[in-house]
Amino acid sequence: MKTLMWRKQWAPAILALGVLLIAGLWAIINYAASEKERDLRAWETLLGVVAESRAQSLNQWIDTQYGVVRELADNASLRFYLSQLVAAPDAENIDSQAAQFGYLRNLLETTAEKNGFSLASQKTKVQANIASASDSGIVIVDAAGKTIVATSGFHTDAVLKATLLRAIESGKPALQDLYENHGGEVVLGFAVPVFSVQSNDAGQKPIAAIAGVKRARDELFPLLLRKGTLTSADETLLVRQEGDSIAFLSPLADGTAPLRKQVSLAAVNQVEVEALTKPGGFFINLDYAGREVLTVSRSFRQTPWVLVQKIDAVEALKESRDHQRFLIISLTFAILVIAAGLIAAWWHGASVKERSVSEVLRSKSRELADQSALLMSVMDGTPDLIFTVEQERLKFCNKAFGSLVNEAPQALRGKTLSSIVGPSVAHRIDSLVQESLRTSQPVSRMLDLDIGDTASHNYFSAVPIPTNEGPGQVLCLARDMTVEQDAQKKRQALMNQLVGVLTCIVDSHDPFCTEHSMRTALVAGAIARELGLDDSAAETLDMAAKLANVGKIFVPRELLTKREVLSPEEQKIMQSHVQHSVAVLKAIEFEGPVIDVIAQKSEHLDGSGYPAGLKESELLLESRILAVANAFVAMVSARAYRAGVPLEQTLDKLLNESGSKYDRHVVAALFHVAENRPEWIKWSAPSADAS
Repeated sequence: MKTLMWRKQWAPAILALGVLLIAGLWAIINYAASEKERDLRAWETLLGVVAESRAQSLNQWIDTQYGVVRELADNASLRFYLSQLVAAPDAENIDSQAAQFGYLRNLLETTAEKNGFSLASQKTKVQANIASASDSGIVIVDAAGKTIVATSGFHTDAVLKATLLRAIESGKPALQDLYENHGGEVVLGFAVPVFSVQSNDAGQKPIAAIAGVKRARDELFPLLLRKGTLTSADETLLVRQEGDSIAFLSPLADGTAPLRKQVSLAAVNQVEVEALTKPGGFFINLDYAGREVLTVSRSFRQTPWVLVQKIDAVEALKESRDHQRFLIISLTFAILVIAAGLIAAWWHGASVKERSVSEVLRSKSRELADQSALLMSVMDGTPDLIFTVEQERLKFCNKAFGSLVNEAPQALRGKTLSSIVGPSVAHRIDSLVQESLRTSQPVSRMLDLDIGDTASHNYFSAVPIPTNEGPGQVLCLARDMTVEQDAQKKRQALMNQLVGVLTCIVDSHDPFCTEHSMRTALVAGAIARELGLDDSAAETLDMAAKLANVGKIFVPRELLTKREVLSPEEQKIMQSHVQHSVAVLKAIEFEGPVIDVIAQKSEHLDGSGYPAGLKESELLLESRILAVANAFVAMVSARAYRAGVPLEQTLDKLLNESGSKYDRHVVAALFHVAENRPEWIKWSAPSADAS
C-alpha cells in the first residue's frame, strides 16, 4: 500500500524532472552550438575582409606591372626602331644602327630604374669594375626568340623566352608565372607583344615581344604581410595547381622558402586543397603544418593563383570555446540547481504547512536585506564615485558622491545631473552615458570633473544595465586620478632636472662642445616634428639627444681638447664614450627606447659607424634623426680653434652622405627645417662659450 502511494506521489514528479533535465540539456547544447556558429561567421567575415584587401592589392600590383610593360610596347619610337632593326637583321646593318640600339637601351634602363625592374632599383651595391647579374630587368626579343636589347646585367633564360614567344604567337600579353631562375631567385615576368609601327591590320603578327621581370621578394611577397594583421597566428599564402599537386608560391611561416613545398591534391583533411578547389569559400581543417585553422580563399583574374588567408583555430576560437564551456557548465549547473530547488520546494510544500513556508520567505527576506546592507556598506566605504543614471536623472549614488556635492544620497535621487553637478559636467557625463547605451558596451575615458570648489582628473566608466523596458539605467564609476597624475608630473620634472645636471657636467668636461647637447636636442626635435613623429617618440628622441654625450666624462679631458689629428688608439678611446653612456644610463628606467637610440647615434646606414657596425634595417628612426642632428650641430657650431662650417656647406655635405651614412628622408626634413631657422646661422660664429 505504501509503495503504491509512493508511486502515485513521486512518479509524476520524477517524470516531470526527467523531461525538464532533458529539455534543459538539449537547449544548452543548441545554444552553445549557435554561439559557436555565430563566432565562426564572424571570423569568416573578418578573414574575408583581410583576404579581399590583400587580393585587391595583388591585382592592382599586377595591373601596374602590365601597365608599365604595355606602355613600353605602345611607345611609337620603340616600335619604329624595332621595325627598322627587324627589317635589317644582318650584323653589318645592325652595327650601323648603333643610335637605335642606344635609344632602346636607354629607354629600357630609364623605365626599369623608375619602376623597379633594374639592378639599381633593388639598391644592390656592387663595385663599378665588376659586371653584375640582375634577377630583375626588361628585355626585348624578336619573333625568333633572339634578344634584341635588355637592361644591364639581365639575361633571358629558356623559361622566359618561351613566355615571350607565346606572347608573339598569340599576339596577347602573357604572364610568366612564379619560377626559380638560374640564380635560385623566385621571379615572375609580364610579357607584351610589340607590333610594327606601320601596322594598322588587326590580324598582323607581332614583330617582337617585351617582358619585365621582377623578384617576388621585393614587391609581391611583402604585399602579403601588409596592414590588417589579425593576430600573431594568422598567415597569408599564395598557392597554385601544378598537375596533381598544390605548389606553395610564397614563403611559409615555418621558414620554408617559396616554391619549395607541394601537397598532393588527393590529400584528405588538407585546408589548402579545399581553398584551391573551392576559391571564395570558408573552411575549417588542417593546414600544411598539421594545425587546425580557419581559412578563406580568393582567386585572381589574371593569374592561376589562389590567395589563402588563415588563422590558427585554437587561438581564434579560444575565447569562443571558453565561453561555450562556461555556458554549458553554468547553465547545466543552473538547471541542476533549479531541479534541486523544484524538488525541495515540492517536498517542502508537501510536508510543511503554510506557516513554515511563510517563515522561510521571511528568512529569505532578511538574508536579502543583509546582503543589500553589505553591498551598500561596500559602496559607501569606497572613495570612488558610484551612481546610476536613467534618462539624465540620478537613480542611486553612494556616500562619496553625496559628500562631493554636500548632500545626503537619498536627497539626490530623482534629480537631474545638471541640477546636481552643473550643466558643463553633466554634459560630459551624459555624452559617455549615451555612448554606452548606443553601443551596449562599457565606455571608459579620462574625464575632468569640476564640481563646486573641487576639480579632479578621473578615470570614468559608464556600464549599461540591460532591462526589458526602455533605454535602461547606466552604472557610472569615477576614480580620482589627480594624485597619480601629480606624482607622474613630479617624476617627469625630476627626470628633466637630472638630464639638465648631466648635460651641464658634460659641457663643463668638454669645453669645446658647450651647448652641443642642447642644440642637438633642439635640431632633433625640429626634425621629429617635420617627420610627424608622435609625442612618445619625440620625447624619447629629446631625452636621448640631451644624454647622448654623458659617456664623454670618462674620456680624458686632454683628449677632448686636443687640436691635432687623433691617432687610431685615441679615436678608439673617443668612440668608447658611446659604450660609457649606455653603461651609465642603463640603470635608469626610461619610458621609451632611450638607451637604444643613444647606442645607435654613431651608426651609419652602410654599416661604417660604431660601436656595433649596424646597418639600415637595424637602426631605429629616432637614432637616424639623432645621427643627422648630432653631425649637423658638430659641423655648424664654432669651436675655440675654428669657426663653424657655414650652414649651406654643412647641409650640402650631409646631403652628399645621405643614403650611405645618413637617412635621405631625415636629411630632407633638416633642409626644410633649416630654411626657417635663421638663428642657427649664428652658431657658426665664434663666441665666448666656445672658448
